[in-house]
Amino acid sequence: MPFQTKDNTERFKIPKYGGISNVYFGDVLGIEDPNTPNPIVGAWFRMEKGEEATPPKYEYDEFGVVIEGEINLRDETGKMATVRTGDVFFFPRGSTITFSSDSYGLAVKCGGRHLAKL
Repeated sequence: MPFQTKDNTERFKIPKYGGISNVYFGDVLGIEDPNTPNPIVGAWFRMEKGEEATPPKYEYDEFGVVIEGEINLRDETGKMATVRTGDVFFFPRGSTITFSSDSYGLAVKCGGRHLAKL
Protein backbone atom coordinates (compact mmCIF):
# COMPACT_ATOMS: atom_id res chain seq x y z
CA MET A 1 0.00 0.00 0.00
CA PRO A 2 1.57 3.33 -1.03
CA PHE A 3 1.95 6.23 1.39
CA GLN A 4 -0.22 9.33 1.00
CA THR A 5 0.71 13.01 0.76
CA LYS A 6 -1.12 16.31 0.35
CA ASP A 7 0.36 19.79 0.14
CA ASN A 8 -0.61 22.66 2.43
CA THR A 9 -3.04 24.16 -0.10
CA GLU A 10 -5.54 21.50 1.06
CA ARG A 11 -6.24 23.68 4.10
CA PHE A 12 -7.88 26.24 1.82
CA LYS A 13 -10.30 23.62 0.48
CA ILE A 14 -11.84 22.68 3.84
CA PRO A 15 -15.65 22.55 3.62
CA LYS A 16 -18.01 24.07 6.19
CA TYR A 17 -18.98 21.66 8.93
CA GLY A 18 -22.65 20.89 9.57
CA GLY A 19 -23.89 24.18 8.15
CA ILE A 20 -22.18 26.18 10.92
CA SER A 21 -20.98 29.46 9.41
CA ASN A 22 -17.63 29.66 11.23
CA VAL A 23 -16.50 26.00 11.41
CA TYR A 24 -14.63 24.16 8.64
CA PHE A 25 -13.59 20.52 8.80
CA GLY A 26 -12.33 18.01 6.28
CA ASP A 27 -10.55 14.68 6.24
CA VAL A 28 -7.31 14.78 4.26
CA LEU A 29 -5.52 11.42 4.56
CA GLY A 30 -6.27 8.08 6.11
CA ILE A 31 -7.70 4.60 5.95
CA GLU A 32 -10.75 4.19 3.70
CA ASP A 33 -11.26 0.43 3.88
CA PRO A 34 -13.94 -0.18 6.54
CA ASN A 35 -12.49 -3.65 7.18
CA THR A 36 -9.10 -2.30 8.30
CA PRO A 37 -8.70 -2.70 12.06
CA ASN A 38 -7.28 0.21 14.10
CA PRO A 39 -7.83 2.87 11.41
CA ILE A 40 -6.42 6.38 11.59
CA VAL A 41 -7.28 9.56 9.72
CA GLY A 42 -5.84 13.09 9.52
CA ALA A 43 -8.03 16.14 9.07
CA TRP A 44 -7.90 19.91 8.88
CA PHE A 45 -10.03 21.91 11.33
CA ARG A 46 -10.57 25.68 11.10
CA MET A 47 -12.53 27.73 13.62
CA GLU A 48 -13.28 31.37 12.88
CA LYS A 49 -14.61 34.00 15.28
CA GLY A 50 -18.34 33.55 15.78
CA GLU A 51 -20.79 31.26 17.51
CA GLU A 52 -19.67 28.33 19.66
CA ALA A 53 -19.93 24.91 18.06
CA THR A 54 -20.48 21.54 19.72
CA PRO A 55 -20.08 18.60 17.34
CA PRO A 56 -21.50 15.20 18.33
CA LYS A 57 -19.82 13.18 21.07
CA TYR A 58 -16.44 11.78 20.03
CA GLU A 59 -16.74 8.07 19.27
CA TYR A 60 -12.96 7.78 18.82
CA ASP A 61 -9.77 9.18 20.38
CA GLU A 62 -8.38 12.30 18.72
CA PHE A 63 -5.10 14.23 18.89
CA GLY A 64 -4.44 17.64 17.36
CA VAL A 65 -1.89 20.40 16.83
CA VAL A 66 -2.77 24.07 16.40
CA ILE A 67 -0.97 25.32 13.28
CA GLU A 68 -2.15 28.94 13.35
CA GLY A 69 -4.13 31.18 15.70
CA GLU A 70 -6.06 29.99 18.74
CA ILE A 71 -9.00 27.74 19.59
CA ASN A 72 -11.00 27.74 22.82
CA LEU A 73 -12.04 24.32 24.12
CA ARG A 74 -14.62 23.37 26.76
CA ASP A 75 -15.56 19.80 27.64
CA GLU A 76 -18.70 18.34 29.17
CA THR A 77 -17.22 18.69 32.69
CA GLY A 78 -16.72 22.45 32.24
CA LYS A 79 -12.92 22.25 31.87
CA MET A 80 -11.72 25.06 29.59
CA ALA A 81 -8.47 25.79 27.75
CA THR A 82 -7.24 27.99 24.94
CA VAL A 83 -4.77 26.25 22.63
CA ARG A 84 -2.51 28.38 20.47
CA THR A 85 0.00 27.88 17.64
CA GLY A 86 2.21 24.92 18.48
CA ASP A 87 -0.02 23.63 21.30
CA VAL A 88 -1.37 20.09 21.21
CA PHE A 89 -4.64 18.63 22.49
CA PHE A 90 -6.24 15.22 23.02
CA PHE A 91 -9.91 14.24 23.28
CA PRO A 92 -10.66 10.75 24.62
CA ARG A 93 -13.56 8.86 23.07
CA GLY A 94 -16.83 9.72 24.79
CA SER A 95 -15.92 13.44 25.10
CA THR A 96 -18.22 16.25 24.06
CA ILE A 97 -16.16 19.33 23.17
CA THR A 98 -17.39 22.87 22.53
CA PHE A 99 -15.16 24.92 20.23
CA SER A 100 -14.88 28.68 19.78
CA SER A 101 -12.29 31.30 18.83
CA ASP A 102 -11.86 34.95 19.66
CA SER A 103 -10.11 35.38 16.31
CA TYR A 104 -9.19 32.35 14.18
CA GLY A 105 -7.58 28.96 14.63
CA LEU A 106 -6.33 26.24 12.31
CA ALA A 107 -5.45 22.74 13.52
CA VAL A 108 -4.41 19.39 12.12
CA LYS A 109 -6.26 16.57 13.88
CA CYS A 110 -5.66 12.83 13.88
CA GLY A 111 -8.36 10.38 14.96
CA GLY A 112 -8.77 6.65 15.40
CA ARG A 113 -11.48 6.22 12.75
CA HIS A 114 -11.96 5.61 9.04
CA LEU A 115 -11.78 8.34 6.40
CA ALA A 116 -15.17 10.04 6.04
CA LYS A 117 -16.92 9.86 2.71
CA LEU A 118 -17.92 13.45 1.94
